[in-house]
Amino acid sequence: MTTAAQETRKILMDHEFLSTPATVGIARRAAVRALVVWGLSERQAEDFELVVSELVTNAVTQASHKKIRVRICEEVVNTLTVEVWDSVPASPQHKSLQLDAGNGRGLFIVKMLAAHTGWRPADEGKWVFAVLEVLPNV
Repeated sequence: MTTAAQETRKILMDHEFLSTPATVGIARRAAVRALVVWGLSERQAEDFELVVSELVTNAVTQASHKKIRVRICEEVVNTLTVEVWDSVPASPQHKSLQLDAGNGRGLFIVKMLAAHTGWRPADEGKWVFAVLEVLPNV
């Protein structure tokens, strides 16, 4: 069954990847290409690039050598949602922020860039998402 929200959703990108460290860069580049084709400038795509990178890195860490899925869609005017699915149903773990740590700041960075973040269980795994505002080109 398709909901009204799914019917009005514009999908800019929806790709499945093997969950390996190389996927982070591949997914990031694919996202930027999709956003530029959709009409964003490369400058506007920078925050999305970082969000995709952080969410995919987390998924790769969780679901090593399995499949992950990356989707970017427009559901509400002037916003885009970045969603990353992995096969691990456990909720994303927020680590305590330590500025000198080599990792563990990804979800904090995503929260700082996004208007809204969250996760939901789905399809034998989970979707982690971030909604970012899209400002008009000036």
